[in-house]
Amino acid sequence: MEEQGLGDKKFFGGDEIGMADLVFGWLAWWLYDMSDIAGVKVIEAETLPRLHAWIQRFKEIPIIKETFPDRSAMLTYLKGLRAKILASAKSGTLAS
Repeated sequence: MEEQGLGDKKFFGGDEIGMADLVFGWLAWWLYDMSDIAGVKVIEAETLPRLHAWIQRFKEIPIIKETFPDRSAMLTYLKGLRAKILASAKSGTLAS
C-alpha cells in the first residue's frame, strides 16, 4: 500500500485529498485510536513512514478535523467497549 498506493505523493490521488483518502481515512483514524487503547502501535513512522506521514497530513485537513469525533471522547468510548468485549470473552457471553 505504501509503495503502490502512495509512492511519493502526499495523498493517494496526488497532491489533493481524494476519494481513496476518504475511504482509508476513517480506518487510519480508528487504527490510531485502537493502537493507544491496546498498547500496540500498528502504524509507526519507523516501519511505515509514508503511511504514517499520510495519516498525519490527513488528520490536519480542516474539514477532517471538524468532522471526526473528539479524540478524548472516542478513546473513552473505545476503552469501555474494549472492557465489555474482554469481559464477554472471559465469561463466554456476548455483551450488548
